[in-house]
Amino acid sequence: MFTLFFGIYEYRREHAFRVDILHSQLQLNNYHYLEHANDRNIRVTVMDTLGNVLSDTEEEDVRMMGNHLQREEVLEALSDGSGYAIKRASETNGEKYFYSATRFDDRIVRSSVPYSAELTSSLEHDYTFLYYTVGILVLIAVATYFRHRYGSSEQEKQRIKRQLTENAAHELKTPAATIEGYLETLVNNPDIPKDKQKDFLERCHAQSRRMSRLLADMSMLSRLDETGVVRQTADIDVAAIIQQIADETMTTFRELNISLQIKIPASLPMQGDASLVYSLFRNVFNNALAYATNATYFKVEASATSDYYTFTFTDNGPGIPSEHLPHIFERFYRIDKGRSRRLGGTGLGLAIVKNIALQYDGHAFASPTPGGGLTIEVVMHK
Repeated sequence: MFTLFFGIYEYRREHAFRVDILHSQLQLNNYHYLEHANDRNIRVTVMDTLGNVLSDTEEEDVRMMGNHLQREEVLEALSDGSGYAIKRASETNGEKYFYSATRFDDRIVRSSVPYSAELTSSLEHDYTFLYYTVGILVLIAVATYFRHRYGSSEQEKQRIKRQLTENAAHELKTPAATIEGYLETLVNNPDIPKDKQKDFLERCHAQSRRMSRLLADMSMLSRLDETGVVRQTADIDVAAIIQQIADETMTTFRELNISLQIKIPASLPMQGDASLVYSLFRNVFNNALAYATNATYFKVEASATSDYYTFTFTDNGPGIPSEHLPHIFERFYRIDKGRSRRLGGTGLGLAIVKNIALQYDGHAFASPTPGGGLTIEVVMHK
């Protein structure tokens, strides 16, 4: 809107400027009309203040010209001392003129020039201002785009941080209240049986560990959210990291009667941060251990293109209802909130998976396993 109005304003200003130049030239001619009366390029008409024509350089019988009192330029000259009219046809010869009239006491002198190609050219606008207008428009558009992009990004970051803080406060409230309740019971009841004291302390310990995991996951997500986060980049072997996690979780998978199947190449080299990559895959394994109940296998596969690795994690457990699939990578999103808390989950594991994948120009995606179960696909740039 600013650029549009600026362009209209400049167009009108340029038009007025060109007209004023010609008007000033003809005004000068009016002051010296006797000297220029024989100039064929300038027609000079003299009339009294009642509009009666006294003389005209192109009309011998001025009685044929009629009264000029209602002419636009004459009315302006009578009221303001001078006036002009643009491209009005002469009633005498039908030709179009530019008229400029000046009042001298009891007389009005009017000079007029026909609209020739030369005059039309002199009145043409200098459209240089349009280049400036377009330049301003481009600058405003670019500035608005980056401001919107940066502002939206900042607003989104603030929204995520605020949401993370609010959800974290809610998640921390339960274990904190539990610990406080058990400890208050122990303090106020020193004679409580030893086995009950041990039970309460173990519960406090479990809740404190849950709080520690939650704070660690929150710290990880906050670090990933920071603009321009600096990752330690080194030559790492993703295959070795996955095998390390498999060795660490093998016993737990066996206890759950889940066959852990690692079907990846012997080496998967990439440039990355070993701790971030470890955290990504460990959270995928932990998710399977927590929620792939009654599954008979958890399979890990990998494929590669020239620039990317694709990792596929498949189980044949109970799976996830389709309406929840688009949300499982959201922070603190739980399908069964009570069960998740009982298992010690923070609700941030898959959010960490997604955010680390994004750090490596990739993505994380979940889909149903044919026949039942859940498949998680993680893509990362090498």
